[in-house]
Amino acid sequence: MELRTGDKVRFLNEKGEGIVTRILSNTMVNVAIEEGFEVPVLASDLIRIEPQGMAGRFFDRNVNVELPAGSATAEERNEKPVKTETVSGDEQPDGISPLFRQSGAGITEGIYLIYAPHDQKWLMTGNLDIFLVNNSRYEAIFSFMLKEEGDAFSGVNYDVIPPYSKMLIETITREDLDSWSEGIVQVIFHSAESIPVLSPLHAAFKIKSVRFYKETSYQEFRLAGLKSVVLNLGDISGQLLISGTDPLMAAVSDPAARQKISAIAPPAYIDRFRTAPREAEVDLHISSLREDYAEMSNNEILRYQLDFFTRMLDSAITNNYYKVTFIHGIGNGSLKSAIVSAIADYENVEFRNAPFARYGNGAVDIIIHKGN
Repeated sequence: MELRTGDKVRFLNEKGEGIVTRILSNTMVNVAIEEGFEVPVLASDLIRIEPQGMAGRFFDRNVNVELPAGSATAEERNEKPVKTETVSGDEQPDGISPLFRQSGAGITEGIYLIYAPHDQKWLMTGNLDIFLVNNSRYEAIFSFMLKEEGDAFSGVNYDVIPPYSKMLIETITREDLDSWSEGIVQVIFHSAESIPVLSPLHAAFKIKSVRFYKETSYQEFRLAGLKSVVLNLGDISGQLLISGTDPLMAAVSDPAARQKISAIAPPAYIDRFRTAPREAEVDLHISSLREDYAEMSNNEILRYQLDFFTRMLDSAITNNYYKVTFIHGIGNGSLKSAIVSAIADYENVEFRNAPFARYGNGAVDIIIHKGN
C-alpha cells in the first residue's frame, strides 16, 4: 500500500490516527496527530484508513488535524509515494478474519465475546486478545462500551463485522483485566439480502478477573480456532423478529403514543422464564433449549448449557430478580458441578439445593442479594 501526503492513517502498534504531512524517505513519513504535533513514523507501522462497504461512511472517523501552515502537497514537492509493508497471516489490517465455520458447525448462531491468550501455549500468563465474534449471516454494526466509575460507560470501539467473522477489539495485559471485565455491547443486524429483520441486541457483560487465572476457564472455541474464555452475548434465535406491519403500531394513530410504544425496551432474556414477581425457573435440559442438538458432542452440550445458565443469571441480576431455579437434571453431575464453579465468580449470589419434594436432586435455587 502506498502513502501520500494528505492520507489519513491509523497506527498499527498503538492507538491513534493522523494525517501524513510529509514524505521523509522511502521508509519514513511525518504524521500530524490530533494534539497538533508532527511525529516521524515508519511507514510499515501505519495503515491507510479506507472504510469498505455501504456502512463505511459511518465509520470514516474524521480526524480534525490541519496540515501545518506552509506544508506543500506531495505533487508540489514532486514526492514519490511510500509503500507500506503488507500484513501477512489470516488477520487483516483492520483486525477482521473469517470464522472456521466447518470446524464450528453446531455452535449456535449469535454474537460472542472471547478473551484469547495471545500465546496459546501459555494460557495463564501473557497478553489477551479480545475478539467480538459475529457468527451470523448478518452484518453486525456494533458499539462496544466499558464500565467506568458509578453508572457511566465509555465507548472504546464501533465498527461493522462482516457475516461469519471476528474482529480484534483490543490486546490487553493481565493488569488491564479489571478495566475490561464489565461493559455493554450493542449490535444492529443488517443485510442487503431478503431475510428476516431482527431487533437490535443490547448485552451487558461482567466477568471476574479471577476466571482468567483458572486453566479450566479456557475452552476450545472452534469457530475461532482459539482456546478462550467465551461469553455468549446473544443468540440470533433469541432476537425478536420485526415486522413492518406491526398490528399494535398500526392501530395507534396518535404520533405521541406511537413514539412512546417505540421507546419501550424489549423484554429481558430472563422474563421468558418468569414464574412470580422477581422469580424465574429455567430448564437447562438441552432438549428444552434447542432442537438441533443431535449432532452436538457432550462437551458442546455442556458448554451451551453453561453459557445459557450464565446469560440467564446475568439477566436476572441486571433486572433485579431475587431467585432463579435452574433445573439441571440428574445425569453424571457435570452440569451441576459447572454451575457451582461458575457461581464462585459472582458476588452477592447464594447457592441452594431446590426443594426435593418438587425437583428431587435435579435443580438448584440461586438467590440474588442486592449489592451494596
